[in-house]
Parts: sequence; structure tokens; C-alpha cells
Amino acid sequence: MTNPVKILALSLLALVLWSGVAEAMQLNRCARLMENAAGRQAIANICSTCITVKVERHRPGQAKGIPNYREFTIPRRGNQPLPFRGPGKTRIVNEGECPKAVR
Repeated sequence: MTNPVKILALSLLALVLWSGVAEAMQLNRCARLMENAAGRQAIANICSTCITVKVERHRPGQAKGIPNYREFTIPRRGNQPLPFRGPGKTRIVNEGECPKAVR
């Protein structure tokens, strides 16, 4: 019978050798949430392709589980001012390529 300590040590050594450095997956490759001097927010597309972005907005005083969702299509290297005004928190929920034109 083999020693359980040896098996554990070899397993840990194999885990250390085969595991790479953990890297966080970047969710928003192209979309960036920006704010101008007047406090208005906009989404900028830094990539050279058209993207579709889904945005979530939480406002104070609103029920906790009911945010507003909006979806915007932003052309390549363009920006889109957001229609939200007043206090609240905005975040980018989803980003994807624009749908192709149907032929």
C-alpha cells in the first residue's frame, strides 16, 4: 500500500505545475463608461467594430430588485450619450457585436 502523504504531496505538486497564472476575464473589451464635466454619462466604443451594449441603471429610492435596462448600438470608435439623469449607478451588463444585415 502506498503512503497517503506521498499521494497528497504528489497531487499538490502536479496541481502547482499544471496550473497557470489566473487571469481575470475582461467582460467589456470595447465599451467604456465615461462621464463628462457636467456629470452626464456616455458609452465609448474603443474598438474598430460596431457593438451592441446592454446597460443597467439603479436609482436611489427605486425598489432594490428592479433596475432599468437599455440596449444601445454604438458604431466603431463612436460614443453614445446615455439618457439617464440624476443620481444613480450605471453599469455595463453585456457587450456583443452588432447583428449582421439580413440579405
